[in-house]
Amino acid sequence: MISYLVELAGARSESAAEVDYAQQFDGTKRFDMIIVGTSSTSPFTADQITRLRAQSQCPLIILAESYDETKDTLEIYKAGADEVLPKPFVPDALIGAITAEMRRPGPVSVVPLAKQIVLGKLVFDSELRRVTGGERSASFTKREWQLLTFFLANPNQFFTAAELASRAWGPETSVEQFRSYVTRLRHKLEPFAPDCSVVTEKGKGYSFAIE
Repeated sequence: MISYLVELAGARSESAAEVDYAQQFDGTKRFDMIIVGTSSTSPFTADQITRLRAQSQCPLIILAESYDETKDTLEIYKAGADEVLPKPFVPDALIGAITAEMRRPGPVSVVPLAKQIVLGKLVFDSELRRVTGGERSASFTKREWQLLTFFLANPNQFFTAAELASRAWGPETSVEQFRSYVTRLRHKLEPFAPDCSVVTEKGKGYSFAIE
């Protein structure tokens, strides 16, 4: 059921029957969120939450049967959970929690502060507002660079046009303005494909795909 609801929220998942097994993931895969379902026969202790939090800084949602016990719920939050939902849970509540957690800003990104970022063959130079890769080069206007910087700080994630317009330039920016700029940005990044590109997927929005 949890895996099915994750798919309805627009994501993909991997599952493990036991927490101890899940903690054995070798770290080669990056997860954007962890969801743990507990039961009376398989409780999830504060120590386990702390250990899991130490292994990953991504959002952690706990589905807990002890939700009505205020003290236990508080301990779960203190241990590092970002969201605690009661079991049996309402499907829409879990979908909403997943969506809300993924929209929250994470740790402050160093991308807007960096003078230069090197990713594989590509060099992003904020002082010159220029991207170079081998013999390829492209220069960007201030507003184009602001959009590219947001994309660069959130690679391989999908955002709607309204979300991108607001978060890159402010809430007063229209979707029409965004679409004009993303067209220009996409054109300027064409020489760097397939190393990076702006992609669109129906029902999800726009994403900065980067190898």
